[in-house]
Amino acid sequence: MKKALTIVMTIAFILSLNSCAIMFQGSNKRVHITTQTSGSKIYVDGIFVGNETATVKLKRKSDHTIIVKKDGCKSQTIPLDKEFQAGWIALYLFVNPFAIITDAATGAWNGFDKSQVVVPELECE
Repeated sequence: MKKALTIVMTIAFILSLNSCAIMFQGSNKRVHITTQTSGSKIYVDGIFVGNETATVKLKRKSDHTIIVKKDGCKSQTIPLDKEFQAGWIALYLFVNPFAIITDAATGAWNGFDKSQVVVPELECE
C-alpha cells in the first residue's frame, strides 16, 4: 500500500510540472518601452534599463513599476499590472488539473495589462 501511494504521488508531482501556460508562454514576458522625451532614462523596478527605449523581460508573477526620468523634468511613473488569464482554467480542468500548482507558483498564467508602453513627453522646466 505504501509503495502504491509513493508511485501515485510521484506521478502527480511529475504531472504538476507539466503545465500548459509554462509551455506556451513561459514565466517571463517581453515588454517594449519607448519614451517621447529625448535624453530620458528608463527604470523598471528601480533598475536602469535604457535611454529613451528599452525591451525588458519581466516575471509574469509580479506587478512592475516603470519610471522615466530626465534632469530638469518631472519624472513619470507607469504601473505595469499583471492580469490573470482565465482561459487557462479550461485547460487545467480538461487536460491536467495538477498544472495549476506550477502555473500558480511561476505566474505563467498571468499576462500584463500592456505589452508595449509609450511614455508621453515629460513636463520639463
